Amino acid sequence: MIEDEKKILPVLGILKQAYQYMRDNEKAIHPVWFVHIVLCVAINLIEGGFSNPLSLLWSVAYYIFWCVFFRLYYQKKPYLSFKKIGSSVLPSTKMFFMTFAILFLLVILPYIPLLMGFHNRYLAVFERYMAAMEAPQMSLYNVMIFSAIFLVISPIVFCRPYLAWISSLQGCSGSIKKVFKRTKGNDMPFVYLMILLNLPCIAVYGFDTLLGCGGWFSAVFYSVYLIYFNVVFAKVYDFFYQQS
Repeated sequence: MIEDEKKILPVLGILKQAYQYMRDNEKAIHPVWFVHIVLCVAINLIEGGFSNPLSLLWSVAYYIFWCVFFRLYYQKKPYLSFKKIGSSVLPSTKMFFMTFAILFLLVILPYIPLLMGFHNRYLAVFERYMAAMEAPQMSLYNVMIFSAIFLVISPIVFCRPYLAWISSLQGCSGSIKKVFKRTKGNDMPFVYLMILLNLPCIAVYGFDTLLGCGGWFSAVFYSVYLIYFNVVFAKVYDFFYQQS
């Protein structure tokens, strides 16, 4: 592919290609799925979830799992390469901090009027807002709001950094700047892709919350769905990076 050539992501085509890949490689994916479901169940069994220090070990194991997954997908041997995993840390760290910074800004927005000294006029409104947000029936509503905001900014804070991460795992450049150049003009296709990929997640979260499953319904769903999700991004990477 000529690097300056503009390519527009065929969202539905990419989703179909990923689904077909899952069907064509069903037997090969079974052991991957087994390891992934063990990891998904493990985090549910850790008391306190991510507030427990043991979750740090789980996070490292989970990160290595996806590194091996992509090297397996691209048939890059050795599949477990700590050198390549180490080189992938920089783009993944950038992606994490970009996302964290924006979400942190969104979280502190309601506090800004208080910090600016508008206590008399704003305190009562703020207290009512916090009480409403803590209500169980508002949980799904909160997730939907944050999901909508994340989807809008996802081309910048997630999609392109994720492609840079995939590239680094193969021993190629992990430059986010280069990814932006290759994917120029694809902000809306990325948004459409993320909307379609996140709709099932929101639905499953809603079922899990309303039925009181304690996260187990989500764990089973994500054990399969996240593999498909990452195959989708492998196909996105192939679309922009494959040589014509």
